[in-house]
Amino acid sequence: MRDNRLHVDSLPAEVQKLCEVMAGIDPNWSLEDWLRNQAISSLELISSELEVELKTAEQRLKRINDIKMRISNVPENNEHPNQMNLFDCFSIEYDKSIIGLGSRAVSSEEEYTESHPVSAFLDLLPNEQGDDPLLAVACQNLLMVIDGELAKGKNHATLELIVIELDKSGISFEEIDEAIEHLLMSGAIIEVEDDCFITI
Repeated sequence: MRDNRLHVDSLPAEVQKLCEVMAGIDPNWSLEDWLRNQAISSLELISSELEVELKTAEQRLKRINDIKMRISNVPENNEHPNQMNLFDCFSIEYDKSIIGLGSRAVSSEEEYTESHPVSAFLDLLPNEQGDDPLLAVACQNLLMVIDGELAKGKNHATLELIVIELDKSGISFEEIDEAIEHLLMSGAIIEVEDDCFITI
């Protein structure tokens, strides 16, 4: 093993053992070069992992912005007296929600600047009943469509109509199907006939 600027004798026993073994395999092996290569490999791995984290964060931000756009596109004049809202759908108690929002409002300025403005909306969703904000938005829009049909004197809202109306808001068929299943299981809507729904 060639001389190294590192004093091998002052290093831990395990490192000294490594140097002895590697010197037996390759007389030109250098601890300094090996450490340099290990550092380069580690930095490349960290950089790769950071790229993955960055893409994940960008995708999450896109989903949050999508939610914000969907919420802003919901017309206020479509509300009806018997219409269930997002909080009814997910069994959220209003008092607790208000307390939660108040707690977030008095959090430190540093914490506030690090969070996205829509994070307050995400925090309102209970983990045990559904933590997917896109599902919550799909459920809310679906309930509005059904209530709108009932307000017109219709006996129910058909699946075809629901798909057409929610497609205008950019909600996919898969999201609609998931929202219908969730609302049926939670008892928020009833399927009175094949692909025909009413709210409770």
